[in-house]
Amino acid sequence: MMKDNTVKSNQPQGTEQLSPLRRKLRKFRKDPKLFLVDSKAYIGTRQTLYFTWAKLGSFVLVLLASLVVVGYYSVIASPRYASQAQFVVKQASDNDLPIAGLAAIGAASPSTRDALILQEYLQSMEMAEALNAAVNLKAHYESEQWDRLSRLESGSSNEEYLDFFKRHISVEYNEMSEILRVEMQAFTPEYALTLTQAMLSISETFINELGVNMANSQLKYAQEDVTRSHEKLKQQQVRLVEFQNTHKLISPDTQSGALLSAVHQLEAEIITQETELKSLQAYMRPDTAQVKALKFRIDALKEQLQHEKAKLTSSDQESLNQLAADFKEIELNTKLSADLYASALASLEVARAEAMKKLKHLLIVEQPRMAEEDSYPRRLYNITTWFVVLLLLYFVGRLTLAVIKEHRD
Repeated sequence: MMKDNTVKSNQPQGTEQLSPLRRKLRKFRKDPKLFLVDSKAYIGTRQTLYFTWAKLGSFVLVLLASLVVVGYYSVIASPRYASQAQFVVKQASDNDLPIAGLAAIGAASPSTRDALILQEYLQSMEMAEALNAAVNLKAHYESEQWDRLSRLESGSSNEEYLDFFKRHISVEYNEMSEILRVEMQAFTPEYALTLTQAMLSISETFINELGVNMANSQLKYAQEDVTRSHEKLKQQQVRLVEFQNTHKLISPDTQSGALLSAVHQLEAEIITQETELKSLQAYMRPDTAQVKALKFRIDALKEQLQHEKAKLTSSDQESLNQLAADFKEIELNTKLSADLYASALASLEVARAEAMKKLKHLLIVEQPRMAEEDSYPRRLYNITTWFVVLLLLYFVGRLTLAVIKEHRD
């Protein structure tokens, strides 16, 4: 008892014995670094790392990187939802017969060609811009709600936007059934459904316009041909009427027939009168009044005959043979123009029928639906892929270092 009292009396007055917790707090305040280095947790972790490194070596880096990948895909990566639709492109009259033999190699039906055209359009900048205008797709991709590695960088260029868009759309074409399957990805199920519906609407408009434009091109040419033929026919008809009005006749052929009949009558009359004259001269003197009168009559008939013949044929432009030739040319051109106009009208009707057959329609096989679970990223697949890649890099690195070390030795 005496000794204990002596020891207590030797301690400085005002100094209390500190608890372990207070001593640790005082040590942490004086030197935090020394406090961390001397802690049991630090010492245990360091020993564990040393032991792990001694056992596994650089393979620890592979494990650490794998843990980072697992952490990213398990916790950080933003989920993406997919909505898909299936449809077929058909013409109003798709009755093409299959091509047999070697001729079928490389041949494609109209539906196949239209589906392949639409497949390219779905992954084009035109579709990306149309969807951006319809549902503001670029802003959805650039939203800061999604993790930095999953989203599109803000203020991205058109090329970056198109590349990102292509990575989030899947287009597959089945050659046997001619069905196009399109899958659209978005960061929310509601937006994925809206995006797929907008894609269907834009695709239907595109394929309809494709058919309508082809039909309109054919109809436009046929209509222009009809208009041109009708104008030419009207010009020929006007020329025919002007010719008839100028020469005061309906048909030179009719007039020529009448003149030719008159010439024949005059010739017959002249023959009759000359026969009568000869019979009179047989028993009458030439200076008798009856003989003279008959001669005058014959001369008048011959003069009239020459006059009528001149109307039929002469070098004059007003002669009936020249008028008949001119009239025939105008009449022939008029009939030809009428035939061309009738042919153009028939071609227009055929073009209208063919245009109706070439109209295209989008037949939806599977309507888009709202996703209930996220489909992307494929977490297990991506984690496994990254782990395999890291293993390959690790073994290639070890092999490379071993080769370098061997050459140094």
